[in-house]
Amino acid sequence: MEKLPEIKASYDWFFAHYQAEISDRAKGNDIAGIDRMELRRDILERGIFVLMFGQFEKAVNSKFEDAVNARAANPDWTHRRGWDTPSVKAKKVPFDTRLAMVLDSRKPSFGRILQTYAIRNHCAHGGTTSAVGSIDALVADLYRWHGELRN
Repeated sequence: MEKLPEIKASYDWFFAHYQAEISDRAKGNDIAGIDRMELRRDILERGIFVLMFGQFEKAVNSKFEDAVNARAANPDWTHRRGWDTPSVKAKKVPFDTRLAMVLDSRKPSFGRILQTYAIRNHCAHGGTTSAVGSIDALVADLYRWHGELRN
């Protein structure tokens, strides 16, 4: 989440300039220009969405690695059980598994995170049909979810 404030500040800078440009084009009745600007905004917001969610993914990965290392090193097998298996120590542990190891999967936020992750994947692979929603709401969600993660 280290870079999230910088990413958000860059987005806010862009959005302020975008709004000014849209206003100028609206005054000039440049509908085609506004449509082009909307397309650019949509593409940029999808990229920002992916970058922002990536910050959360990095936090999940860090918490997961901390949890695996702490539990796998525990000399008491009853606490270590399952945490020292190759499937958990592997580099290719799926995101939903990593998330389930650091956030209670019964929490409402767990499902919402996975829905957001699906949109992130859609956008990261060139998809344009899933709406990304409000960037401000995303930032608030990411900070809230980050606060729920446990080692």
